[in-house]
Amino acid sequence: MERTMTMAPKAPLKLSLRTARILSVAVLGGIGIGYLGGAIMAEPDGSAPIGFVVLRLIGLFSAVALFIEGRGQMSQASDAMLDERERTLRDKAYVGTHQIMVLTLFAFFIWSILAKFINGWMPGQEQALDLLAGFAISSLALPGIILAWREVPVADAEDEA
Repeated sequence: MERTMTMAPKAPLKLSLRTARILSVAVLGGIGIGYLGGAIMAEPDGSAPIGFVVLRLIGLFSAVALFIEGRGQMSQASDAMLDERERTLRDKAYVGTHQIMVLTLFAFFIWSILAKFINGWMPGQEQALDLLAGFAISSLALPGIILAWREVPVADAEDEA
């Protein structure tokens, strides 16, 4: 079982595991709902309703916090900055990210084929750019998110007493 990781690079932000996990849900929910929902529910002029814009901002700011936080820094660290265990954890996070992103692209390609036959929704140019931005931001945040969810919490000394 994986243990708590040390922060090899000096992280500008240190979050508790619980906070990192809450932020990871905010990232995926905010970006997923904000960008996809905003694209589907776009106004005739192509703009997203304000509620979806707010969700996007929550997702973006949460992604930035996770990116500069220790787990995000670990996902960006060079091999020389990490010990063998940390490199293994980071590499597994990259593999997981790759698998999730490929599956997401594949699902969209399948939908793009099916939508033609069932007269389903397809994004316009502005919505497609929004979806691409959400996809890119998610792919940048995913390694840190995966590291946060794979990390095993360590009991505090006060809890053990």
